[in-house]
Amino acid sequence: GCLGGEHQQAKQPSSSFAPHQDTHTLTTMEEDNPTSGSGPTIKLTSRSGDSFELPYAAAILSQTVKDAQSCEDDEENENPDDVEIVKVESRCLEKVVEFLVHHLEEPLAEIKTPLEDNTFDGVVKQQFYRDFVKGVDQPMLFDLVTAANFMAIRE
Repeated sequence: GCLGGEHQQAKQPSSSFAPHQDTHTLTTMEEDNPTSGSGPTIKLTSRSGDSFELPYAAAILSQTVKDAQSCEDDEENENPDDVEIVKVESRCLEKVVEFLVHHLEEPLAEIKTPLEDNTFDGVVKQQFYRDFVKGVDQPMLFDLVTAANFMAIRE
Protein backbone atom coordinates (compact mmCIF):
# COMPACT_ATOMS: atom_id res chain seq x y z
CA GLY A 1 0.00 0.00 0.00
CA CYS A 2 0.93 3.64 -0.19
CA LEU A 3 2.67 5.29 2.67
CA GLY A 4 0.82 8.56 3.12
CA GLY A 5 2.40 11.94 3.60
CA GLU A 6 1.81 13.99 6.68
CA HIS A 7 -0.82 16.51 5.76
CA GLN A 8 -2.50 17.85 2.66
CA GLN A 9 -4.43 21.06 2.28
CA ALA A 10 -7.45 21.78 0.20
CA LYS A 11 -6.81 25.28 -1.20
CA GLN A 12 -4.85 27.86 0.82
CA PRO A 13 -3.68 27.39 4.44
CA SER A 14 -5.86 28.80 7.19
CA SER A 15 -4.54 32.03 8.65
CA SER A 16 -6.34 31.75 11.99
CA PHE A 17 -5.46 29.02 14.44
CA ALA A 18 -7.71 27.84 17.23
CA PRO A 19 -6.04 27.89 20.66
CA HIS A 20 -6.74 24.17 21.01
CA GLN A 21 -7.65 21.61 18.41
CA ASP A 22 -10.17 18.97 19.32
CA THR A 23 -10.46 15.73 17.44
CA HIS A 24 -13.97 14.35 17.17
CA THR A 25 -14.46 10.74 16.20
CA LEU A 26 -17.84 9.87 14.75
CA THR A 27 -18.71 6.27 15.36
CA THR A 28 -21.62 4.44 13.93
CA MET A 29 -24.51 3.16 15.99
CA GLU A 30 -23.97 -0.44 14.88
CA GLU A 31 -20.53 -1.47 16.11
CA ASP A 32 -20.82 -4.89 14.43
CA ASN A 33 -21.25 -3.30 11.02
CA PRO A 34 -18.41 -4.43 8.72
CA THR A 35 -17.74 -0.85 7.57
CA SER A 36 -17.07 0.47 11.07
CA GLY A 37 -13.64 -0.12 12.51
CA SER A 38 -12.22 -1.79 9.42
CA GLY A 39 -9.82 -0.06 7.11
CA PRO A 40 -7.89 3.18 7.47
CA THR A 41 -9.28 6.39 8.91
CA ILE A 42 -8.65 10.00 7.95
CA LYS A 43 -8.98 13.33 9.74
CA LEU A 44 -10.70 16.28 8.10
CA THR A 45 -9.87 19.62 9.69
CA SER A 46 -12.23 22.61 9.60
CA ARG A 47 -11.37 26.27 9.04
CA SER A 48 -11.20 26.83 12.81
CA GLY A 49 -8.90 23.85 13.37
CA ASP A 50 -11.26 21.17 14.71
CA SER A 51 -10.53 17.70 13.34
CA PHE A 52 -13.08 15.01 12.61
CA GLU A 53 -11.97 11.41 12.15
CA LEU A 54 -13.90 9.08 9.89
CA PRO A 55 -13.35 5.97 7.77
CA TYR A 56 -11.33 6.77 4.64
CA ALA A 57 -13.87 4.78 2.62
CA ALA A 58 -16.54 7.30 3.70
CA ALA A 59 -14.35 10.37 3.15
CA ILE A 60 -13.57 9.58 -0.50
CA LEU A 61 -17.14 10.35 -1.49
CA SER A 62 -15.53 13.82 -1.56
CA GLN A 63 -13.50 14.31 -4.73
CA THR A 64 -11.56 17.06 -2.91
CA VAL A 65 -10.41 14.51 -0.31
CA LYS A 66 -9.48 12.01 -3.06
CA ASP A 67 -7.54 14.64 -5.00
CA ALA A 68 -5.54 15.64 -1.89
CA GLN A 69 -4.10 12.14 -1.50
CA SER A 70 -0.52 11.46 -2.47
CA CYS A 71 -1.53 7.84 -3.16
CA GLU A 72 -3.72 7.69 -6.26
CA ASP A 73 -5.03 4.15 -5.70
CA ASP A 74 -7.87 4.33 -3.15
CA GLU A 75 -7.79 0.56 -2.62
CA GLU A 76 -4.07 0.59 -1.73
CA ASN A 77 -4.09 3.74 0.42
CA GLU A 78 -3.52 2.28 3.89
CA ASN A 79 -2.32 5.54 5.42
CA PRO A 80 -4.42 8.36 3.91
CA ASP A 81 -3.29 11.96 4.21
CA ASP A 82 -5.35 14.12 6.55
CA VAL A 83 -7.02 17.02 4.75
CA GLU A 84 -7.74 20.60 5.80
CA ILE A 85 -11.16 21.69 4.58
CA VAL A 86 -10.29 25.38 4.92
CA LYS A 87 -13.55 26.80 3.61
CA VAL A 88 -15.83 24.89 5.97
CA GLU A 89 -16.57 25.78 9.61
CA SER A 90 -16.59 23.11 12.34
CA ARG A 91 -20.36 22.91 12.90
CA CYS A 92 -20.95 22.38 9.19
CA LEU A 93 -18.05 19.95 8.71
CA GLU A 94 -19.39 17.86 11.59
CA LYS A 95 -22.70 17.50 9.69
CA VAL A 96 -20.85 16.69 6.45
CA VAL A 97 -18.87 13.95 8.24
CA GLU A 98 -22.12 12.61 9.76
CA PHE A 99 -23.56 12.39 6.22
CA LEU A 100 -20.44 10.71 4.80
CA VAL A 101 -20.27 8.11 7.58
CA HIS A 102 -23.96 7.25 7.20
CA HIS A 103 -23.71 7.21 3.40
CA LEU A 104 -21.02 4.52 3.64
CA GLU A 105 -23.51 2.23 5.45
CA GLU A 106 -26.71 3.27 3.65
CA PRO A 107 -26.13 5.08 0.33
CA LEU A 108 -28.72 7.65 -0.65
CA ALA A 109 -31.18 6.02 -3.03
CA GLU A 110 -31.41 7.59 -6.46
CA ILE A 111 -34.21 10.12 -6.77
CA LYS A 112 -35.98 9.29 -10.00
CA THR A 113 -37.30 11.90 -12.38
CA PRO A 114 -39.97 12.79 -13.05
CA LEU A 115 -40.55 13.04 -9.32
CA GLU A 116 -43.04 10.54 -7.91
CA ASP A 117 -44.46 13.09 -5.50
CA ASN A 118 -44.48 16.84 -4.89
CA THR A 119 -43.45 16.58 -1.22
CA PHE A 120 -39.98 16.13 0.26
CA ASP A 121 -41.07 12.99 2.16
CA GLY A 122 -42.64 11.60 -1.01
CA VAL A 123 -39.37 11.95 -2.90
CA VAL A 124 -36.82 11.09 -0.18
CA LYS A 125 -37.80 7.66 1.18
CA GLN A 126 -34.92 7.00 3.60
CA GLN A 127 -35.58 8.22 7.16
CA PHE A 128 -31.98 9.26 7.94
CA TYR A 129 -31.80 11.60 4.96
CA ARG A 130 -35.24 13.06 5.71
CA ASP A 131 -34.20 13.77 9.30
CA PHE A 132 -30.78 15.05 8.21
CA VAL A 133 -32.30 17.80 6.03
CA LYS A 134 -35.20 18.59 8.36
CA GLY A 135 -32.86 18.78 11.36
CA VAL A 136 -31.00 21.86 10.14
CA ASP A 137 -32.07 25.47 9.74
CA GLN A 138 -32.00 27.36 6.44
CA PRO A 139 -28.54 28.99 6.94
CA MET A 140 -26.99 25.60 7.83
CA LEU A 141 -28.65 23.99 4.80
CA PHE A 142 -27.07 26.69 2.63
CA ASP A 143 -23.68 26.08 4.32
CA LEU A 144 -24.02 22.33 3.72
CA VAL A 145 -24.72 22.86 0.01
CA THR A 146 -21.73 25.22 -0.21
CA ALA A 147 -19.52 22.71 1.65
CA ALA A 148 -20.69 19.86 -0.60
CA ASN A 149 -19.80 21.96 -3.65
CA PHE A 150 -16.36 22.85 -2.26
CA MET A 151 -15.70 19.24 -1.28
CA ALA A 152 -17.10 17.97 -4.60
CA ILE A 153 -19.63 15.62 -3.00
CA ARG A 154 -22.19 14.73 -5.65
CA GLU A 155 -24.63 12.71 -3.54
